[in-house]
Amino acid sequence: MAVADAPSVTPPTPDTCDHPAPVTGILAHEFAHYEGAVGPEGLRRTVTYYGPIVGGLPIRAWHCEQCGLLRLTYPDGRTEERRLFPGPQPGLLAEASPIAPERVHYGMQARVSGITAQPAFIDQLTGGESIVRPLQFPTITLPAWDAITWLTVLGMAAVLIGLLLAGLFATLSYSTPSLELPLVLTIVFIFVGVLLLRLIVLAIRYFAPAEKLSPSVAETMRGTPQLDGATRTVVFLLVLCVTGLFASAVLATYTYSTPGAELPVILISFSCAIIAVVIKIIDVTVRHFSGR
Repeated sequence: MAVADAPSVTPPTPDTCDHPAPVTGILAHEFAHYEGAVGPEGLRRTVTYYGPIVGGLPIRAWHCEQCGLLRLTYPDGRTEERRLFPGPQPGLLAEASPIAPERVHYGMQARVSGITAQPAFIDQLTGGESIVRPLQFPTITLPAWDAITWLTVLGMAAVLIGLLLAGLFATLSYSTPSLELPLVLTIVFIFVGVLLLRLIVLAIRYFAPAEKLSPSVAETMRGTPQLDGATRTVVFLLVLCVTGLFASAVLATYTYSTPGAELPVILISFSCAIIAVVIKIIDVTVRHFSGR
């Protein structure tokens, strides 16, 4: 027997609720669009929300089942907040998907429109890839073998197929067919031929190996790299600049106060870099006007 005077639990308001486990997705509930319709939040206006993709643009939704707060984000950037009845609202939200398989598979696809979501939203659902995937046939990449290896592989494959056929012919009937002997002899000849081919190739490679190729002209005529005096000086100054900047970073961070050597090290580093740039510009200018 229920107690009539038992106090009812008052749900928290959206301002006091901490929203422990909100439900997110796309607004998918279709409200009746007649005057005075009753929806999850009470008496409805004459407005109908359609599914996430099929039949209308997607409306992102955030719903707290504890206080009933519903936040809507429209495709054009508008936002709206409503308060529904506290508790779960089955069918209110749906997971974002470019298609509705439960409708496509059972012939309930909406006819008012096709996929009407924005292209950016479809790209977000599919990871930037097109929904319609082209038909792709499997590609076979042959290994880069020489002629001897291909002959060996084909010969051994023929031996295996011949042994399979010989076993079938030998067990297919009560008597051995006349085709069995020629087939077995052919298999033996192929196997012996492959074996002799490998032995001959092995003997040729052992007793008469191929001569080692001579180096190319690019290797024989290649000279050692040489740097002129200006380039050597520029490289040396830039190395000093990088070393000085690294030392200044160490000096600036290894203690709580900046040491007095910080400023001279930075000035010397930047001076080396500026001198290197000036030397390189003068060297390039001299080379340009001297025609070297």
